[in-house]
This record gives sequence, structure tokens and C-alpha cells, in this order.
Amino acid sequence: MNEVLNALSDRRSVRHYRSQAVDESMVEAIVRAGLLAPSARNSQASHLTVVIGLGTIRRLNAAVKEATVKPGFDKYAGMADQPGYSINFQNAPVFIIVAVDHTASFCPPEDGALVLGNILLAAHALGLGACWINQLGPICDEPGFRKILTELGVPPTHKIIGCAAIGHRAGENPKAPARKPGRFNIVK
Repeated sequence: MNEVLNALSDRRSVRHYRSQAVDESMVEAIVRAGLLAPSARNSQASHLTVVIGLGTIRRLNAAVKEATVKPGFDKYAGMADQPGYSINFQNAPVFIIVAVDHTASFCPPEDGALVLGNILLAAHALGLGACWINQLGPICDEPGFRKILTELGVPPTHKIIGCAAIGHRAGENPKAPARKPGRFNIVK
């Protein structure tokens, strides 16, 4: 089978990582792959903030915990305050924030989702594990959290679509769950 089709078939969300650093050339390749994603009307309105190192990731994690206990974030109630909760599953040493300029993109969520899809596939193709993280999107405009995002270089007109935790897998690639039948039809 084609390498791309194999990657699509084999890629899984990885939630257990070794603390080993990811080579900078691999991170750059993953970022380039993300930026190659198509965008509506070729707006190219996405911005990637690559956070390398557990210190800043832990700071983000603490800010997520603080923001999600505030009113209005009921969707995440109880999640971030669970023992062991971490936006990077404790050890993933690379965390990529994908944000899209809502003033420039025709379809911000879709544009960001395509970027994240490319990032996840590129990480897998390089033998790394990765997982899509959702928690930062809904809280990106909470004032305390936005302050941290601004410090990290996320432009103020950009909303977070999602993030990717990336690192060396601890253990084997997870097995694929069974796919639900009846999810497509062909019309001629």
C-alpha cells in the first residue's frame, strides 16, 4: 500500500511518552508539514506556537487548570483537576499550539483542523507519537490565559483551534479501535 495510506491507517493518538527530547530537525519537519495544509481561499491564516520543554508546558498546564474551574467552562468541569491530569500527558516534550486568525480566515476551525491533521501525520511518519489536545481552544480568551498566550507569541486576533502533544512513544503504537460500520455510502 502507498506510504501515505499506510500512515493514515497506522496513526493513533498516543498518550504515553518517554521524557526523551525530540530532535529539532524533526520538530521543524512537523511544523513545515502543518504549514503545508490547505486553507480556505488560501488564506494561510494559521499560526503555530511550538513550545519545547516541560517548564513552559507545565506553566500552560497550571493555567488550564486555573481557567477551567471558572464559570462558563462547564464542558471541562472536573477534567483538569483530576490527579495526574496534564495537557501533554506528563512527558511529551513538544507542544504545538495551532491558532487561526478569525479576521483573515474564511473557515477558521476547518483551516486549523487541517493543519493539526498534517502535524499528527508528520509526527507519526517520523516515528513519534502525537495526540490532539482540545482544552486550550475554549479558554483562549479567558484574560489570565490570554496573557500567557500573548507572552508565548500567539497573536491576539488568533483563536486556538487545537494543540498537539508530541514525543517519543512509551511502548508500542496503540491498536486501532474497531471502526463503526455504515459510515459511508457511494452514489453513482
